[in-house]
Amino acid sequence: MQIINSKDRQVAINIVNISDALKLQADFKKYLIKLNSQEPMEYRTFDLSLVYPEKATIKELLEQVDDLKKCLDSFRPLHVAQLENLEHAFDIQYTHESTKIEGNSLTLSETALVIEKGITVKGKPLKDHIEVVNHKKALEYVKSIAVPEYRLTQNDLLKIHDLILQGIDHHNARKYRSQRVMIAGSRHIPPNPLKIYDLMQNYFEEYDRERKQLHPVLLAVQMHEKLVRIHPFIDGNGRTGRLIMNLILIQNGYPIANILGEAGKRDAYCDALEKSHMENNSEDFKVIVLNELKQALFNYLDMVADPCLEESRGKYFFDKIKPFL
Repeated sequence: MQIINSKDRQVAINIVNISDALKLQADFKKYLIKLNSQEPMEYRTFDLSLVYPEKATIKELLEQVDDLKKCLDSFRPLHVAQLENLEHAFDIQYTHESTKIEGNSLTLSETALVIEKGITVKGKPLKDHIEVVNHKKALEYVKSIAVPEYRLTQNDLLKIHDLILQGIDHHNARKYRSQRVMIAGSRHIPPNPLKIYDLMQNYFEEYDRERKQLHPVLLAVQMHEKLVRIHPFIDGNGRTGRLIMNLILIQNGYPIANILGEAGKRDAYCDALEKSHMENNSEDFKVIVLNELKQALFNYLDMVADPCLEESRGKYFFDKIKPFL
């Protein structure tokens, strides 16, 4: 009787898994060919909402987001060229949306032209041009430190804020506010400036306490909400808060959660923050961020699940969608 050792057994299992993955990938390719046969000029992708339908609770959304991350992880490591292309496109979109929330008038295509080509858009304020360039630089800095186990520091926060306000408000960049402020359209009154230093000390103590205990997505949401509640800066609190949130997401393997700047989405986001600040209820805010993160994972998977790549990647993803092909 032949005895198969554990190493040989594992090799056999791996061969079977690779074979299964390639078959699933072939089935997926056939599905997409059929799906696009009627409209050859319009590329249609698999509808991931069939597998991950709309959910209303934080618990359900968190489970979906984590499972979608497993799908994305099954394609890792991503090809360098593929990753660079994806990140560049999504970074431009994120910069556009995050600055649009704060009133920036540049369109998505104009934002791309300003960042990529250094072109000045006729009729648009110079400040709007500087804002998107600054935001892209701040995002690049965030990505440079967003490695596993990296501990966010006050210096990082101030550096991000400094990059955001470069050439716009040098006097208030990289420093906590020393005056009282009011937020237009909000009933929330930010804390007295005399309390800012202590509140920010508590902010980083809470971060240090929770970073090893709280789910990373919930930690990211919490750190964003807390920063905007404290409103430690004269300007740039929203952009800085969203960058801090995405720093935590990126370093834990998630894509950027992009809050859209269009009127309806922006209003829902601001209303959820208002509710969190005034009623101490952040449930709506968590749901909004989780849904945006879920959509970001949909977008990434649409791009990386390339049936033309002759590689046995993505088995977990293909197993999930198999019943719907």
